Amino acid sequence: MSFAISKNGPKFYVNLAVMALIMVVFRFVTPPDGLTSAGLAVIGVFFGVLYGWMFIDMVWPSLIGLVVLGMTLSQPMDTVLGGAFGNNTFLLLLFFCMVASIINAAGIAEYIARRIICVPFVTGRPYVLIFMLCLAMCALATMLTMTAAVLVAFPLIKEVCKQYGYKPGDVFPMIILLAMLYVADIAYMMLPFKSLPAIVFGVYGQLSGGGEINLAVYVGITAILLLISIFFVLFMCKYVLKADVTPILNTRECMHFDELLSPYQKTILWSFVGLIILLLLPNILPGGWAITRFLKAMGNNGILLTFIGVYLMLSFKEGIGLKEIMNKSVAWPALFLVAAVLRTVEAFEATGVTAWIGAVCQPLLAGFSGQLLVFIVVCTTTLVTQLTNNNACAATFAPIAYTLAVANGTVNPQALLACVILSCTLGIATPAAATTSAILYGDTEWIHQGTVIRYACFFWIFNILLISFVGYPLMRVAF
Repeated sequence: MSFAISKNGPKFYVNLAVMALIMVVFRFVTPPDGLTSAGLAVIGVFFGVLYGWMFIDMVWPSLIGLVVLGMTLSQPMDTVLGGAFGNNTFLLLLFFCMVASIINAAGIAEYIARRIICVPFVTGRPYVLIFMLCLAMCALATMLTMTAAVLVAFPLIKEVCKQYGYKPGDVFPMIILLAMLYVADIAYMMLPFKSLPAIVFGVYGQLSGGGEINLAVYVGITAILLLISIFFVLFMCKYVLKADVTPILNTRECMHFDELLSPYQKTILWSFVGLIILLLLPNILPGGWAITRFLKAMGNNGILLTFIGVYLMLSFKEGIGLKEIMNKSVAWPALFLVAAVLRTVEAFEATGVTAWIGAVCQPLLAGFSGQLLVFIVVCTTTLVTQLTNNNACAATFAPIAYTLAVANGTVNPQALLACVILSCTLGIATPAAATTSAILYGDTEWIHQGTVIRYACFFWIFNILLISFVGYPLMRVAF
């Protein structure tokens, strides 16, 4: 009796061969002037892993890439792997994912979202309802992973639409589902402890020699951009797309939601609010204060680990254990991607790749204004993230953007990398852009793909203009 020991088909092995070939070929190419053979080999490892991310998987290409990187560098393998999985950014993302698991299991985010959209004053006011839906989406995206937020929000939005008499295939639900995904993309990036911001900030730390971005400033400016985006959604719904809101105008009843938070849920909610405040306080309070010195000594990872440790110690009756925490919302693919990216970026710096890219780009950027460079980077990252995973896009463009900013001399690297975060997240124009986009376009009962892609272009173009000409100037001044 014959059987296959693997689920992989011929296409997988072709892609695997291409990935391996990319890693090997670069070792036999004569490096250009200014670049060492070790640096060229590291570039080959990165491009090979990038190909694997795009066409095969996120996890095991990252692991294979780390092993090949360890065989390429002069450092011992244990040092390479220790630098990858002991990295501050890797641990930050792991611990915050564990916190997100606790929040997700408690059902707090869905409760807040329902409470927001069931307020009485939305009755007969369609644009107030849309605004409240945006706020509900922001709450979900901030507290959960992006995929979890969409999986909670979309059934809720459909429930609201049915309440007002809309049916699958109507234009209004399509516009709202797309608009909520756009708002969620930006809201998700507001907290710098999520996977994509963690990747970009980690790259900045590696390339700048341990430099840090003021997280409170980043959160504040992203919140401003988020608010502008919400008002853009309202403008689009009312004046451009002109969705039919007559059913909402003619309704005099609103949705009812009478549930109350349990004592356990209240405890988790307020402790989460306190956790976020503690994480941001060191960037706000004067450095000489005792509490500032204490929090900086603990670091973000120490604060997060304390939260998780105390939660497990208290052993709540309604709580979850460590096994469930690790299974529920921990984004393992993103974690392995972060480990591979940050260790590779460190290898770029050590082997002179970053300096070589800067030397090559400097004459090419002569005559480029800083604003033009920002616009080009934002356009490029926005376009590429429509075709590939947004984390992989950020991992690819963050080191390039940093190097271009330094080579240009007039661009603030911190501000540009913040723009990269906000442009890489907007994967809404194609189903391949992100898991959440695949969920949206895969809902063929409520969504017409052609219509949604056409509407997505409005948000796509607006986001480019918003980040380039509002976001970057604000961040440049603040940073």
